[in-house]
Amino acid sequence: MGERVFTLPDLGEGLEEGEIVSWLVSEGDAVELNQPLVEVETAKATVEIPSPFAGTIAKLHAGAGEAVPVGAPLVTFGVAGGGDGDGGGTATVAATPVVRKLAKDLGVELAALTATGPGGRITSEDVRGAAGTEPRPAPGADVERIEVSPVRRTIAKRLEQAAAVPHVTTFRNVDCTHLEAFRQELTTSPLPVFVTALCATIDAHPLLNAAWTSEAILVHRTVHVGVAVDTDRGLFVPVLRDAGRLGIAEIASRVRSLAEAARANVLKPDDLAGATISVSNTGSYGSEAGTPLLNPPNAVTIALGLIRPRALVVEGGAVEARPACTLSLTFDHRVLDGAAAGRALTDLVDRLQDEAVLRDLPR
Repeated sequence: MGERVFTLPDLGEGLEEGEIVSWLVSEGDAVELNQPLVEVETAKATVEIPSPFAGTIAKLHAGAGEAVPVGAPLVTFGVAGGGDGDGGGTATVAATPVVRKLAKDLGVELAALTATGPGGRITSEDVRGAAGTEPRPAPGADVERIEVSPVRRTIAKRLEQAAAVPHVTTFRNVDCTHLEAFRQELTTSPLPVFVTALCATIDAHPLLNAAWTSEAILVHRTVHVGVAVDTDRGLFVPVLRDAGRLGIAEIASRVRSLAEAARANVLKPDDLAGATISVSNTGSYGSEAGTPLLNPPNAVTIALGLIRPRALVVEGGAVEARPACTLSLTFDHRVLDGAAAGRALTDLVDRLQDEAVLRDLPR
């Protein structure tokens, strides 16, 4: 008879040690393969570890209440056939204690299985598949590979650039009662009215229309609005040029043309260059609010959420159902401080909620 040392296995939870709760066997006991051996407590759960060998318990290396590092000796077995044999067990099979117990419960022989887990480890799916409790797909059969297109690669690069900028998002709710009435009167969507009001706000808060460089903050005098457009090839941001000089109707027409060109894949390189501030109409696909990423080098991206009836507290403290939406303003904190961004967003909200101001916008 030889000896085999069983070390505390990786319990599959990314933990480094376990504490012995109780031994289910004693030194000198004869044990069978997969017989419950010990209860070990981790930071997440208490796990019952089955015996990986059939043989005799020669030595228990830790007592109840002691912490044992993963990979440290746990039990020494006396096994038949010498120290190099398997003692009728499955010590050469890579499987966690949970999987070993599952195999025992389902009557599955681990040594007969083909492992599909990382590093040749047998998984619970392997065991269940062998037991017929669930089908076991071929390795990789449940994964669809989608090749990264040049457009998607460019989008990813731009998003990585945006994520590197220290940015913050601030939110404001807008009572859209007057905005909805006004845009319906003009037979247009809310976006052209919103862009026109945004351009008026930039006149009073020019840092909204700025960009950061390592040498200086560049404040643009002309407003070129990048308008996010969703297409079946990904997100594009064509540029509405000199938007501050346009009326609502012209903005509506140009935004529509840019969106059609994006979806038809006929945008020119110049159509995608030179934005000084970016806008996303997340309400167009049902989103009430979001945290839009910047469109570098722009200092600001602002999103217009879904306009829908909401319970609002109105003058006098009454609660009414009114059309409302959420504006989300993401800003480069190197260019604007939170107070400056907050004041600008409040100014924009006030314009959108004021009927007289809305009607004074260029049409």
